[in-house]
Amino acid sequence: MNTKKYKNKRVRKPNIVDTFTINGQKFNIQLTNHGGRRLKDRHIDLFLVISAILSLGEKKLLSYVNANKDIMIIDKEHNFSVVFTISDNIIYIITVIKKADVHVKTGTIAVNL
Repeated sequence: MNTKKYKNKRVRKPNIVDTFTINGQKFNIQLTNHGGRRLKDRHIDLFLVISAILSLGEKKLLSYVNANKDIMIIDKEHNFSVVFTISDNIIYIITVIKKADVHVKTGTIAVNL
């Protein structure tokens, strides 16, 4: 049994779904256990979720690295929202919601697309 500890308590084992580079820094996008279940249960296209995250652009993504805050992207065009955090160049997808009319928790950074 693998007993290796991962940096984010929301991830039991790495589930890397994408990798990209900004200014020579490699970033991984990982699904948390909860995020993976919600993506599947709610039939939301993973590529739309990744696209929404990447649409923030280099400057914004870099500004969120190690901010210790959750970021919620509200995609009105595709009617879904995604909550993620960035820690040590890993983007953790926490959850996806199948609507754009959502409540944003206090302390969460909200971005409308």
